[in-house]
Amino acid sequence: MMYVIKRIIRRPVISIFGFVLASAMCFFLCSLIQYRTAQKEELESVRDSFKIRCVVTDPRGVNSESLRLHKRYIQFVEAEDGLAPFVKDLCVTRELYLSEWFVDEERVSGLNIYNILGLSDPTCSRYTDPAYGGAYHTDIEDFFRQDQAVCLVPETAYGQLQGKTLLLWLVSPYTKEGNSSQAPFEFKVAGYYEGDGTSLLAPYACIQQTGYSLSDTITVDSLSFTLNDNTRIDELKEKAFEEIFSVPAPSSYSSKAGLVIGDAAYRGMIHRLTQNEKRVNRLIRISLILSLFAGLFVGFLSVRGETKTYALMRTLGVSGVSLTFQVLAEQLLLPALGILAVGIIMKQPTTAGIYFLCYLIGIMTAVLRPAHTSPTELLQDQE
Repeated sequence: MMYVIKRIIRRPVISIFGFVLASAMCFFLCSLIQYRTAQKEELESVRDSFKIRCVVTDPRGVNSESLRLHKRYIQFVEAEDGLAPFVKDLCVTRELYLSEWFVDEERVSGLNIYNILGLSDPTCSRYTDPAYGGAYHTDIEDFFRQDQAVCLVPETAYGQLQGKTLLLWLVSPYTKEGNSSQAPFEFKVAGYYEGDGTSLLAPYACIQQTGYSLSDTITVDSLSFTLNDNTRIDELKEKAFEEIFSVPAPSSYSSKAGLVIGDAAYRGMIHRLTQNEKRVNRLIRISLILSLFAGLFVGFLSVRGETKTYALMRTLGVSGVSLTFQVLAEQLLLPALGILAVGIIMKQPTTAGIYFLCYLIGIMTAVLRPAHTSPTELLQDQE
């Protein structure tokens, strides 16, 4: 070991050069591995958490509200042999119109409220969806998942209607055979939504049942959902468009409702992250190859001009194996310390070990021949 240390001190330039080169390239390789890991984690995060919203529209893809969808659409979305395996956060609405309404037997006028809208979830309406700045206030937990005859009024009307029971004359766009499509229903004011809206908001189940009492047609006015497994986009499209929905097109005359699947941004992110990962993998392979050449270059520098020294050592009885280990120890001691430090600092000992192995192979390629060549041949090469 003392001999090796003396050799390193005697040739400091080559030793320090090997140390700096090995440390820098090992750091570069570890950085690439870290970046690739981050890309994989981001890729998995996008696949798991990116929300792909699917919205039912008219055949031309222009309108997604007041669609008067036939019940077969909601049944297909909710059925296990339909889209249920692909769906989460199902959002449906049903709308009924107000012809007139009363509070305490007095007809209400002066309030610009024209309909009552049943929501299955707060995100179904811009009035209550936090993503659009909406908010509502009520003491009823899971308000929109109830089946009670309760409603929310606009904030501007809440002072006048708070705690009141409203008698609403509701109108369905469909008629029930033998009966009028208009009838009175009572709704309790249970809270308000912020802003100045033109609708009363109520639980979807309540409005669907109310509408069915006016008409024997079950319908929904808007329908949307989030894909529960982003890796199954193509399966969803095949199932949906083959069975019941159409691909929206501005010139479409289809009788089927359209389905807009908002996967463009998702596919763009997946493509970008995948391409980044491929580029990093190429750089990692190039870095490993360069580590071989770096070891080869340092090894070549270390043995150049040392032919007489090696010949003398072989003449004095040093075997080729011993000489090889001495030369390798001289050239690897400082680089090994640098690689070890980088591996510890970057928390990637395995990557550092792989780099060291490639670097070692490169050095051995340069060192083996002069270390195992006979003294006579070494001196002939020198001449």
